[in-house]
Amino acid sequence: MNTSEVINPDLAKERQNATVKLDEMKSFLGEMIYLNQENYRSAIKYRDVMVKTIKPISDENFYNLERDQKYQMIFKKSLEMFEFVNENKIESVMSLFNIGSVFGLEKILFNLHFTMFRDALNVWGNPEQSAYWQKYLTENAVFGTYVQTELGHGTYLRGLETTATYDKFTQEFIIDSPTLTSIKFWPGGSGKSCNFAIVMAKLIIDGTDHGIHAFVVQLRSLIDHKVVPGIEIGDIGRKFGFDATDNGYLKFDRLRIPRNSMLMQFAEVSPSGQFTRKGNELLMYATMLLMRGNLPLVGAYYLSISSTIAIRYSCVRRQTADSNGVEPQIINYQTQQIRLFPALASAYATLFSALNLREILLSIQKNSDNFKNISPDDLAKLHALSSGLKSLVFSDCLKFAQSNRLCCGGHGYSASSGLSQIIQEADAACTYEGDNVVLLLQTARYLLKCAQKGISPHLEFNNFNDVKNSNIYKQFSEYLSFFHRLYEELSNEVTGKLFKLVKEDRMAPLDAWNCCSFQLTDIARVYIEIFILNSNLLCVYKNGLIENQRALSDLMELYILYSITDNYSGNFLRMNILKPETLNQFKEKMLDLLPIIRKNAVALVDSFDLLDSNLCSSLGAYDGRAYERLLDFARKSQFNEKEVHEVFHKYLKPFAQRQKLRSKL
Repeated sequence: MNTSEVINPDLAKERQNATVKLDEMKSFLGEMIYLNQENYRSAIKYRDVMVKTIKPISDENFYNLERDQKYQMIFKKSLEMFEFVNENKIESVMSLFNIGSVFGLEKILFNLHFTMFRDALNVWGNPEQSAYWQKYLTENAVFGTYVQTELGHGTYLRGLETTATYDKFTQEFIIDSPTLTSIKFWPGGSGKSCNFAIVMAKLIIDGTDHGIHAFVVQLRSLIDHKVVPGIEIGDIGRKFGFDATDNGYLKFDRLRIPRNSMLMQFAEVSPSGQFTRKGNELLMYATMLLMRGNLPLVGAYYLSISSTIAIRYSCVRRQTADSNGVEPQIINYQTQQIRLFPALASAYATLFSALNLREILLSIQKNSDNFKNISPDDLAKLHALSSGLKSLVFSDCLKFAQSNRLCCGGHGYSASSGLSQIIQEADAACTYEGDNVVLLLQTARYLLKCAQKGISPHLEFNNFNDVKNSNIYKQFSEYLSFFHRLYEELSNEVTGKLFKLVKEDRMAPLDAWNCCSFQLTDIARVYIEIFILNSNLLCVYKNGLIENQRALSDLMELYILYSITDNYSGNFLRMNILKPETLNQFKEKMLDLLPIIRKNAVALVDSFDLLDSNLCSSLGAYDGRAYERLLDFARKSQFNEKEVHEVFHKYLKPFAQRQKLRSKL
C-alpha cells in the first residue's frame, strides 16, 4: 500500500516546527556511519537502487506469512542480495542500514557466510588455503556458516567437546560428537541453507589434546544439497523470533575430512601428525573481536527503529479529550515523554559510542598490520571494551524496545507495528556472542588487572584535548566527574573485599570472585558508561551547526540525568557522592528537558534516515497513516482468505445439530 503522498497533518506540523536542520543532521550521522561523505552518498545511491531491484519484505505481507513461507522468501531475497552485491562490485551495501531497507529486521540468511565464514578462511587459513578457498568460493555456489555453540557450551571455547582426531595413516581428521552435550546447536543457516561450515573442535593427536581449532567441513552436496554421510543435521524448531532463519543442530558421527581442512595459519599438523604452533595466535582472537565489536552498531540500529516507530505514532495518536473536547496528541503527556525520550537519547548515545568503538578497532587494525602485530595489551583492552559495550547496549535496547511497545498501546502488540520483532531481536542479542552478565564479568576482570598494575583503564581519544577546551565539555564536566568518582569508589570497594576474602579469610580465589561478582558487574557498567559519555562528548563537539549541536547536547544531558537517577542512584547515594536533594534536583532538571526535546523529537528520528522498508511498521511509517495501514494488514491476514473457516463444518455445525436434536428430546 502506497500512502506516502498524503502525510498525516499532525506529523507534518511536527516537522515544520522543528529547529533541527534535518538534511545537515542526516549528513552528519551518515558521514560517521559510512566513514566519509563519499561513502555515505554512494551507500544511499545503492540503497535506492537496491529497493527498486529487490522488493522489500514490507511490501510482501511478510508478517502475515507462515514460517516456511517466510523462510522461502528470505532465502530468495538473500540470493538476490548476493547477486546484487556481485553485479555492482560493492561491499558497503552490506551495511546493516542498507540490508535493512530490503529485509527490515529479518536477517539475510547468509549473514555468517559474509562475516565469520569468509573472515576465518582469509585470516585463519595459511596463504595457500586462503587462495584455494577464495577460488573455490568464486567457482561454486558455496554458502558457509560458523559452527561453535554446542548443547552444553557456548562462548566458553575451552569447554567445547566436539573432537577432531587425527589419523596419521590416512592423513585425515575424524570429526565426532562423542557426547549429547557436544552436539552443535544454534548455528545460523546450518539447519537447511548452508553447505559448508567452519567447525570449532578439539584437536586430538595420539591421545593428546591440543586445544580448539577451526576446520572447514562440507555439510551438504553441491549437486543435490543432500546431507553429507556422517552428519545428522536439522533445524532446531520454533524460537522466540528469527522465524525465517534456520538455526540448526549438527551431530557428527566419525566424519572423515582431509588434513588440509584444518585452517593452519596459527598451528599446523604435518602428514606424520607433528603439531606445531606458529604465527601470532592473538590474531585469531582479534578476528573474532571484529564480530563482537560491530554488535553495538546493531543495537543502535534496533533502538533507532523502535524510537522512530514510537515517536511518530505518539504524534499521530490522540487520546482523552480536554475541556474543549479536543483529544491531545499522546506525545504531549509527560508520562509518555518520560518513556519515549530517554529511549531516543539512548539511541543516539548508543550510536555514537558504537561508532567510536568501531573507529578504535579500525585504528588498531590498521596500526597492527591487520592485527598481525597486535599487542596483548591492545587485545585485552578491545576485548574488555567490546564485551562491556555489547552488554550495556543490548540491555538498554531490550528495555527501551519494550517501553516503546508499551507507549504504542494495544496497536503496538500487532505484528504489523514492527516492535515485537525488535524485542525478539534484542532479547536474543542479550545472549548470542556472549551472555550480557558474563561479558560484564570479563570486562571487570580486565579492570581488576589494571587496578593491580596501577594503570588507568580509561581510553584517551584522539583530539580529545580540543574537546576538553570547549564549552560543551564545560557543560558536562561535573557529570563526568561524578561517574569517575563512582568508578573509583566501587573499584576500591571490590578490590578491598577481594583482598580480605583471599588473604585474610583464606577463601579460594574463584570463590572470592563469585562472592564479589555482583559488585564486579557494577564497576564494569560504570566503566562503559564513562566510555559512552566521552564518545558522545566527542560526537556532539564535532557537530558544528549550532541548532543541531544544541539538540544533541539536550539529548546527552537527558541521557546522563536518566542514568544517574534511574540506573545508578543507589550507588551514588551509598558512596556519598550525591545527596538525596541533589538527586531530586536532577530529577526535576530531567523533567524540564522533556518539553524542550519534544519540539525536535520527530526531526531527531527522521535524522536516522530510515526508509519505511527498514521499519516494516504500520505505526511508524513516514506518512503517519497508521490506521489505514493497520486495517490493510488485517485484511491481508491469511486467516481471512476463507469467509467460512473449516472449523464451522468440522465442529460448530455438528455441535449445532446435536444441540438441536437434544432440544427435541
